Amino acid sequence: MKKRIETVNQVNAPLAKVWAKVEPGTHMDKWMPIIETCSVEGNKRVCTTPEGATLYETIQADAANKVFKYTIDKQDFMPISDIEGTITLKENGDNTTMHWDVDFEISEENESAFPEIKKNIEGIYQMAAVSLAEFANA
Repeated sequence: MKKRIETVNQVNAPLAKVWAKVEPGTHMDKWMPIIETCSVEGNKRVCTTPEGATLYETIQADAANKVFKYTIDKQDFMPISDIEGTITLKENGDNTTMHWDVDFEISEENESAFPEIKKNIEGIYQMAAVSLAEFANA
């Protein structure tokens, strides 16, 4: 079953500084609370969690529109698949509005886990916005 989670969070840092941290796809470990290590080679990114789960991703940045997209090609972290995420950054005065949406498939057998997955993702993205502001302003 196809699912979508849409989030909007404020990042208390100017758009240019936020985009400079998001665009390369590196340093997710500096602002994404669930990421311990992150490496990028070309358009491929590999991130690990403190629990040892690994996410293999394909990333793409659209600098003109301040949009960062990723697909998680392989992961052993959540009971979902075909994950596609989009971070869209918009200037909001001296701050940045971050729209972070994620689309994915969840099996019928895991459907009952969706409310918990949604709650966790929303909380993680909210924490990421705070951490990203600290990282961008450092």
